[in-house]
Amino acid sequence: MVLRISLIVAILASIGSLLVSHLQVAKKIAGLETTLSATQAQLAQTQSDLDQARADLQQKTDELDRTQRELDQTNERLAEMTRRANQQQARADRAEQDLNKTRTELTAAQRDLAAWKALGIPVDEVRNRLEELVQLHKAYTALEDENALLLRKVNELNDRLAIYELETPNPPPPMPGVKGKVVAVDPKWDFVVLDIGGKEGALQRGELLISRDGKLVAKVRIIRVEDDYCVANVLPEWKQADVQVGDIALY
Repeated sequence: MVLRISLIVAILASIGSLLVSHLQVAKKIAGLETTLSATQAQLAQTQSDLDQARADLQQKTDELDRTQRELDQTNERLAEMTRRANQQQARADRAEQDLNKTRTELTAAQRDLAAWKALGIPVDEVRNRLEELVQLHKAYTALEDENALLLRKVNELNDRLAIYELETPNPPPPMPGVKGKVVAVDPKWDFVVLDIGGKEGALQRGELLISRDGKLVAKVRIIRVEDDYCVANVLPEWKQADVQVGDIALY
C-alpha cells in the first residue's frame, strides 16, 4: 500500500515537473517568437530602407548621367559656337583688311587722279597718254639695245686698234698706286669693266695686271676712262685664264 502511494506521489511529482518545464519552455518559445517577429519586422524595414536607398541611388545615378550628357552637349555647343565665332572673327579680319586695302587703293587712285587733273590732262585722255608712255618705253628699250650693239662694235674696233697700237713704240702711261676690282666681264668681246676711273688715277692706254688669289690671270689695257669706272681690253698674249668678276686689278 505504501509502495503504491509512493509510486503515485512520484508520478504526480514527475507530472508537476513536466508541467513546470512545459510552462517555462512555452514562455521561452513565446519570447523567442516575439523576438523573431520583431527581428523580422526590423529586417523587413531594413530591406525596405535598402530598396529605397537603391532606388534613390539609381535615381541619383540617372540624374548624374543626364547631367553629364547635358554637360557634354553644352560643351559641344560651346565648342561649335567658339568655332563659328572664330570663323566670323577671321571673316571680319579679312573684311577689314580688304576694306583697308580698298581704302588705300582708293586714296592712291584719288591722288593719281588729282595729279592728272593738276597736269591739266582730261580723264578721257589718260589711257591715250599711258599708251604713249608704253610706246615710249618700248622705243627707249630699243634704243638701249641699239646702244649696246654700237658699244660692242666700238669695243671691237678698239680691240682691233689696240693690236696696231702694240706695234707703236709709245709705252703705256704710268699709274702708280692705282688698284681696283673687276665689276663686269664680256667674254665674247674679251673686255672688262673696272671700278676705278679718272678720279682714282686711271689713264687712257694704261695697263693693269689682273690677279686672283695671288696668281696672275691676265693683263688689260684701258681703252675708255670715266670718272668712276673704266673699260679695258684683255691683252691676248698675257691671258693665263678667264677673267672673273671680283678679280683684283693692280698697276
